[in-house]
Amino acid sequence: MKLFTLGATGRTGQEVVKQATELGYDIVAYVRSPEKMKIQKNIEIVQGELNDDKKMEQAMTSCNAVLVTLGNPVKDSSADLFGSLMPRLVKIMGKAKVKRIVSLSSMGTGETILNVSYPYKIGVKTFLKGNQADHEKGEKYLAESNLDWTLVYPGPLFDGPKTKDPLVKDAASGYKMPGAPKTNRADVAAVMLDQLNKKDSYRKKLVMCSKQED
Repeated sequence: MKLFTLGATGRTGQEVVKQATELGYDIVAYVRSPEKMKIQKNIEIVQGELNDDKKMEQAMTSCNAVLVTLGNPVKDSSADLFGSLMPRLVKIMGKAKVKRIVSLSSMGTGETILNVSYPYKIGVKTFLKGNQADHEKGEKYLAESNLDWTLVYPGPLFDGPKTKDPLVKDAASGYKMPGAPKTNRADVAAVMLDQLNKKDSYRKKLVMCSKQED
């Protein structure tokens, strides 16, 4: 399988690429700053901007699935990223004839607010509010598309090792996640990659976190 990635130079994206190559996937990394990528034989690095639809389509054409780990910088967390990208990405995937997409979101976005508990819920309603509004705006375009999408909603992200059996639940179940749902990026990468061939995760929203210490 060949994967088209957006966000490969970010901390979660780097972990996705690392684990994907370990699993034997070929990668097309569409990035703004190729100097941030490590050159490997099974990674094709394509330099491009997110607003260059034609270049993105050309780079995606030979791929089987799309993985999105983009995120706004902390200094501009409420910027219009997903709201403007997702409607174009849906069209690009249609032209490139790619139907499968697994995209990173943030726990508490949209209807996943029903899955969060205090004290994390305070953050969702305050400093995370703008960022999650942008996610929600973009995700509506996915929900209305005919793509085979899966959205993954982790709690606060940390750099840490991959853990055994991270907690993953269908958001529609209403499952209440821990009040401090710390999530290692390595676990996010593993869960996203694990969904690629799971048809039962098509058109589903998955909340997740690393197992919490008792």
